[in-house]
Amino acid sequence: MRTSKGLVLELSGIVLAVVMALLCGFVVILFTSSEPLTAISALLLDPISSTFNIGTILNKAVPLIFTGLALSVVLQSGVFSMGAEGQLYIGAFIGAIAGVYLPGLSPWIHFPLVIVCALVGGAIFGAIPGILKAYLNANEIVTTLMLNYVAILTTSYFVNNQFKAVDGGGYARMENINPDILLAKIFPGMNAHAGILIAIGAVIFVYILMYKTPIGYELRLVGKNGHFARYGGIATRKVIVISVMISGALAGLAGIVEVLGIHSTFKESFSASLGFDGIIIALLARNHPIGVLIAALFYAYIQVGAQTMQFGSDMPREVAVIIQVMLVLLVSAQAIFTFIKQRYAKTSQKAVK
Repeated sequence: MRTSKGLVLELSGIVLAVVMALLCGFVVILFTSSEPLTAISALLLDPISSTFNIGTILNKAVPLIFTGLALSVVLQSGVFSMGAEGQLYIGAFIGAIAGVYLPGLSPWIHFPLVIVCALVGGAIFGAIPGILKAYLNANEIVTTLMLNYVAILTTSYFVNNQFKAVDGGGYARMENINPDILLAKIFPGMNAHAGILIAIGAVIFVYILMYKTPIGYELRLVGKNGHFARYGGIATRKVIVISVMISGALAGLAGIVEVLGIHSTFKESFSASLGFDGIIIALLARNHPIGVLIAALFYAYIQVGAQTMQFGSDMPREVAVIIQVMLVLLVSAQAIFTFIKQRYAKTSQKAVK
């Protein structure tokens, strides 16, 4: 259990990592831009200068919240899954099929059915690497990475052939989903859709699941010490499979919410590596659901800032990639140092005994 002092130190380290990553981006701007102050101002201030930009931040944050939650759950169970991207595609594809090919239903039935289909699709696809890990000790990094390609290429095949829209205009996509079940805008005159409300609900759900329920306790215990959990009577194999299925369900939810809120149909290659961005969000949030919400909003803020900077100055949006890479390096370094410190403390305790 984290002490208050340890929590303050950890939060301070995360804030320091964010500041250092931003400073690295500023240094690049200072050395390459002919108008650095304008570029920095556009990066930091323009994203919150209009309701449209704020709405764009919220829309970009929604799938990141879901994928960040998906990765935070599975990482806390000790499984380093990288399969959120594929699970996102499968969930979005299955949900979109229910949205397109089940006409005539009441929106009060149709919308929940689409969501459930996406959850189940992502969970079942997530169960594959979970079972391979739990019962065959297959490396989850390899299996989840390979299954990403299976999901992306399989959905691409279907959307280019059997499920391709007749009036797609040359684009690989399904028919449009019934407008009655698309996610509405949360405020008049603002482009943010209701997916942000679902995402906040998911944050609350994952927090309760992980910290207030027996299964959440088992997931965290298996992640911290699998041998101890096994000797304590916990079915660690089942817990691993459950954790990856929950992660897959959340990733599938990310996909269908993105489809219902932004695209109105399933499109080929609609995800801009949202599943992989979830890894960064989870690392930055230290796998805590509340931290995921904050990290996703910050990450989306930087993405929108990069766009406004490109439009309002001579700097390209790739500066945001530099900041993101530095965030990964700095946050990962913190995790390494924490691990080394814990190992050193255990060694010292054994030496004293």
